[in-house]
Amino acid sequence: MASSSNGAVPSGREVLPLATVLPRAWIGFGKAPWRCVGLAALILITLMGPGVLASDMQRSGWPLIASLGHLLVACSLLLPIAPAMALLQLADQLLPGSGATPEGHNHPQPITRLWLWRQGVALLLLELLILAGGLTGLKLLSALLIAQSGVLAGAALLAGGLALSGWTAGQLLAFPLLVHHRHRPLAAMEHSRRLVNSNRLKVLALIGLLLGLNAVGLMGACLGLLVSIPLSALVLMASCRTQAS
Repeated sequence: MASSSNGAVPSGREVLPLATVLPRAWIGFGKAPWRCVGLAALILITLMGPGVLASDMQRSGWPLIASLGHLLVACSLLLPIAPAMALLQLADQLLPGSGATPEGHNHPQPITRLWLWRQGVALLLLELLILAGGLTGLKLLSALLIAQSGVLAGAALLAGGLALSGWTAGQLLAFPLLVHHRHRPLAAMEHSRRLVNSNRLKVLALIGLLLGLNAVGLMGACLGLLVSIPLSALVLMASCRTQAS
């Protein structure tokens, strides 16, 4: 299924409506709290359950079982994508204006869960590949420079680490934008980068808000995550309702 914008990134400067994201997220959560909590529980189960099983399998004395444990670790990275994308899609529906793009044109047809899962997996793999390539490049650069100068190697690591951290922060809104605008993965990554670069201070505040929500969620034997995860998804989706400047 093609995206409504054929993968194109909207032009013009967009401003994050940071002042209203939390109130709108809370209103959206109140519309379907149990569906939100159920999807959050499913995310946590698919995230932690296979990892615990894989850890036990890796300690097995049987080589085949240990190898299957390694494979399960790799697969466990993809399992939470399905409920996570479903939660983002639900959040997009619960927030005001879910049926229209920022330009005010309705989407021609609803997206399917399968299409959304495929795009989410492709986006995750792309981001992991770029991140792994960046880390590998930093390691190789450090190994080459350390023999010449420790200070130069340290400076290169610092500059490379900052650049990689900036790129990672620039992808904060890639998944929400993929759902809301129905972008392809590359278009979602580019749109997120451009949106973050245009709203750097607001994005820092948004990251602080998300960290604060989930830090509170970790209290009470982590049961608060059942609420903080849906609220985080709603906050991210509310951030996609950008305003033209």
